Amino acid sequence: MALMNAPANVHSLEAVRDFRGSLIRFGEQATDCLDSLHGQVHRMIDWLEHDRPVYWQQQIRRGFDRVAEARLGLQRCQMRQVGDHRPACVEEKQALRRAKARLEYCQKKLEVVHRCQRVGEQEANEFRGHCGQVNGLLQRELPRMTGLLDRILVSLEAYVAIDAPAAAPPVVRDETTAAQEES
Repeated sequence: MALMNAPANVHSLEAVRDFRGSLIRFGEQATDCLDSLHGQVHRMIDWLEHDRPVYWQQQIRRGFDRVAEARLGLQRCQMRQVGDHRPACVEEKQALRRAKARLEYCQKKLEVVHRCQRVGEQEANEFRGHCGQVNGLLQRELPRMTGLLDRILVSLEAYVAIDAPAAAPPVVRDETTAAQEES
């Protein structure tokens, strides 16, 4: 309440109006920013829940196909016989090892995606909660503050519109009046 009795010390009504306009623009920009952030979070969650699992599942299917092809190639190589000599099939063994390694890599990536989905959803929910608080403040407090500034502007404009009381006419002193006042 002590603030209500303090002098206003306002030098420019235009500055108060500009501040009110800036406050409204801030609210609009903050709301737009929150909407954009919500969209980005939604896209990230969608990417984690749909795009990545589908991609890695396709890669796993291809991996199984490559392992099967590499095994078949190794078996064919091992069945060949040149005279009494069987080939070492080094290239085929390496191809099978690479295919198995790639398949294992893809399976691990799918597991990582599933873990990221859980963590991502938890983080997104926490983020949405914080954004909800900010949005609540914007929806509640900005209208309250602009209303307060409107009332302040109305009061200040009314104060400025009041005519100052007419000043008393200046007292003209002559030398005899001044001498009488000094004694």
